[in-house]
Amino acid sequence: MRRSTGWILALALGLVPAVTLAAQNAPTPPAPPAPAAASIPEATIGKAGAALRDVANLQEKYQPKMDQAGSQQEKQGLAEQANAEAVQAIQSHGLSVKEYSNVVRSAQSNPQLRQRLLDAANKQ
Repeated sequence: MRRSTGWILALALGLVPAVTLAAQNAPTPPAPPAPAAASIPEATIGKAGAALRDVANLQEKYQPKMDQAGSQQEKQGLAEQANAEAVQAIQSHGLSVKEYSNVVRSAQSNPQLRQRLLDAANKQ
């Protein structure tokens, strides 16, 4: 039985850029402006949607573990493990983390792109 992951995907859409970078300790320069939705190829949106689905599933898997972690060190270890798996999931769809983050960032401010990305994420 396939369960609806719409709310998880919506949550991931808002949180994924932070999750994929959470384990990095180095300060990062300000992000470049997100590309215009029209300049993002449909194939890239499809790949980002599939990656978004995988990352949302990882968030669903790790959130209860993070909530039950007994120490900050345990939470950090779980965050690093989740981050590594998220990066692997994104790359397994043929995208770099930067490409993925650019699509997600663009979708946050563009309702049409957001819907296209969520539609792609819900395809199987």
